[in-house]
Amino acid sequence: MTAYFGFTPSETLQNNIETALRLAKENTKEPLYLIRDQVSLGLNDELIDIALTQLARMLPPSDKKETMEKLSSFIRSTMQTLLKQLLGKEDNTRVLKSISFLTLSTHTKSGTFKVGCTIHDDLIIRLKSLFAQAQEDEDTSAIRLELIALQKQLADQCIKHFITDFCASLDLGFFKRNAMSIAQSATTKAIHFAIHKLVPSLNAEELEIFAKHYDSLLYLAD
Repeated sequence: MTAYFGFTPSETLQNNIETALRLAKENTKEPLYLIRDQVSLGLNDELIDIALTQLARMLPPSDKKETMEKLSSFIRSTMQTLLKQLLGKEDNTRVLKSISFLTLSTHTKSGTFKVGCTIHDDLIIRLKSLFAQAQEDEDTSAIRLELIALQKQLADQCIKHFITDFCASLDLGFFKRNAMSIAQSATTKAIHFAIHKLVPSLNAEELEIFAKHYDSLLYLAD
């Protein structure tokens, strides 16, 4: 089995992913960049929604809730701008490389279609242990310090997969690679800053919500 950070996509996103993979396998003459771009933009929005926006909705009104909402909005805007710069009309030979990336970003869990990326087993094991302690009201400063460090590692692995590795499949030129690097750096800094600010300040109820949400996104696939 393999450990993942992942989520169940919407019916529209799943259908688009399956269509892209099917067309690529059939060696179609239809322009593939159109479905590739639909999938990329949809996946980006749903990933941000599940990882950040949904958590913000769950938190009770506070400055922490506002922090998560602002972070979600910033990253969504940053990634939409980046993708619009990177994506566009290309011949099928080039697009096939980025569509094949979808096979590394999809899997099943108990027969359910999932989108996600692999995470180091030891990181997931330790995070789940901390999440369990948080949900059992075993809250200490040591737990929070370790949680900050491990949440940053989790974010870094997701960013590497969904930004760095995906963009590598696009065969970008110098200027587009530079745009990708800037966006990745801005996203990483924003998430790390939010983790440092958010985790120490969560009260017991908020920490339990935080732990339960992220715990549900870490699992072993079939």
